[in-house]
Amino acid sequence: MDRDRYLRLQGVDGLDVARLAAMRVAVVGAGAVGNEVVKNLALMGVGAIDVHDFDSVEIHNLTRSVFLREADVGTSKARAVAARAAEVDPNVRLRAVEGDAWRTLTLAQVARLDVVVAAVDNLEARMRLSQLCLLAGTPLVNAGIDSRYASVEVFPHASAAPHACFECHLPESAYARIAQRYSCGWLRRALQDERKVPTTAVTASVAGALAVESALRLAGPGDAPARRVLVDTRGGASSVVALERNDACAGCGPLWPRPRRVAAGGDWHRALVTNAPGAEAVLLSDPVIFGYACTTCGTTPSAARYLGHRADEFDDRIMRCAECGRLAARVDVRGEAPVDELRRLYGAARLPVKYLLARAGTPEAVCIDLEE
Repeated sequence: MDRDRYLRLQGVDGLDVARLAAMRVAVVGAGAVGNEVVKNLALMGVGAIDVHDFDSVEIHNLTRSVFLREADVGTSKARAVAARAAEVDPNVRLRAVEGDAWRTLTLAQVARLDVVVAAVDNLEARMRLSQLCLLAGTPLVNAGIDSRYASVEVFPHASAAPHACFECHLPESAYARIAQRYSCGWLRRALQDERKVPTTAVTASVAGALAVESALRLAGPGDAPARRVLVDTRGGASSVVALERNDACAGCGPLWPRPRRVAAGGDWHRALVTNAPGAEAVLLSDPVIFGYACTTCGTTPSAARYLGHRADEFDDRIMRCAECGRLAARVDVRGEAPVDELRRLYGAARLPVKYLLARAGTPEAVCIDLEE
């Protein structure tokens, strides 16, 4: 390591350059805020940064993203950002991960990280990242912006003490917005306009700076309380609000006490019986299709295409029967299932979900990690 490179950092009170070099951080989202977060982490000499994004570069990204160029339009955001950030400091290990982070990140991988920074513009993605980090015991920093305000939330999920998660303070209107994206059968609507929030490089840079400062503090010694920082980039006003845990939270309610995580080891049923004996039903990390039939013609020749698959692999177009052509198919989507039904549907085959949550007569749930 070139010590002269970090000479000025070494003079910062309370900043341990060696600890920064050993840190492992995942940045989920390579848009405006993600660019700023990755830039700041690289400038600070953070040892390993994984950049997650499923999207491609568009021309309008260039006004807000420091690492993107016109030549990148149409290419992977994650790859473009990781490649240019690697030029900042050759000592920093940057890795581009293309795809939906819910699919590309396993619980075991999250558990090995020092902190995760959510720089996404999707409410459900934030909810899922919060869930992953809470189960893995990894701190989460959530950053969001619009054209005027920068917001950063800190969730110290490494703490063993109960604390707030991302969903603890979500208003009912947030869940209502999510519900609008789905049909009455809880399949994603095929035609759904996503409202794009206008943003600027100014708010992105403020959010990126606050997010990295929070990430470095979370990954260090001592406990940091859950909190939200809001900055008005026009007027200069800011506020810091402590986030208390909501005992009735839909997100973390089933996750306290924190579930004991065990690896399925290729046999989900044996792991379940061994670690949660007597459990008759389990919560699934992903909604799954358990039934499919047309209520008009009564035929089910298409059922084999859908039964046992995750619901997010399809949208509400599958509700149109392939036989009679009517929009009359009944699709049974569930996020909880009896163990016996799972055995009938899958046998010993691997389940198409990340994990199962089960309780067996004790307050502590068991998380059966199906990806490890």
